[in-house]
Amino acid sequence: MSEEQPLLPSSHLSRKDDTPTFREKTAIFLEMLSPECGEAGDELPAWLEFLSHISLIITSLFMIEIPLAAWAFGPNFYNPFGGVVHSGLHLFDALIIIVTFVLEVALKGRERELAGLLITLRLWRLVKLVGGVAVGAGEIEEESIKKLAETLEELRNVKTELSVVQSENHVLRQRVAMFQSPGV
Repeated sequence: MSEEQPLLPSSHLSRKDDTPTFREKTAIFLEMLSPECGEAGDELPAWLEFLSHISLIITSLFMIEIPLAAWAFGPNFYNPFGGVVHSGLHLFDALIIIVTFVLEVALKGRERELAGLLITLRLWRLVKLVGGVAVGAGEIEEESIKKLAETLEELRNVKTELSVVQSENHVLRQRVAMFQSPGV
């Protein structure tokens, strides 16, 4: 494409405000994927390259986590039809990690920037973490409530036994008092 010739003629625009249509957006996206999109001399700044390496390291750690979780929790951990709670979310998370890793390793230069769009899906891990903390807190709360109910029941039983013992004690004191009185 030359600079004089637009990607798509303006007659294909669907609105008066020159907003591109879905087809035009798709064409632009595909054009961005072409090897001619970036200049050969364009190099990333050192700080961006450093952050790119950090991102690859973090994604690699997440890749290591996937088989470890499958080994530790069993294969049903990623099976949405298995008995594990939220296994569909674990599978979705694993797919995001795998796709991100493959794109970060396979793509170079400007194309790699497109893989950066998956960073928004990485935020899913944050949502998953918050959800896990909430579920964990709920389980701890349920456990605490159960222990509290057991303790309350035990306390009621002890109070009942104490009442019985106090009544027996009162009766026995009356008998002892009766035998100790001088008139008997």
